[in-house]
Amino acid sequence: MADFAQVVDSNYTQEVIESEQPVLVKFWAPWCGPCKMLDPIVESIAEEQGAALKVVAINVDDAPDLAAQNGVRGLPTIALFKDGEKIEALTGVQPKENFDAMISRHA
Repeated sequence: MADFAQVVDSNYTQEVIESEQPVLVKFWAPWCGPCKMLDPIVESIAEEQGAALKVVAINVDDAPDLAAQNGVRGLPTIALFKDGEKIEALTGVQPKENFDAMISRHA
């Protein structure tokens, strides 16, 4: 995984809820093969979006309460937060176009 901020319970509010820019959150786990498959797509989105979109990762093994709080039922889940609210999420390995469309719907 790229050098995205790793979010845990202690910094979730600061990194996600209080962020002034939209935040793309990757919910993942080290043992999750599909999560690793999605890494290049998430990294590509982070590079393309630059400062317009913050990209962070939450390891559900380290932060199970955050996963439950955000309704994560499968991995990987990519959620988009804006103004402190989760506005949309996609679960599973999907084409990059699906994530781009999700982001552009809420830009």
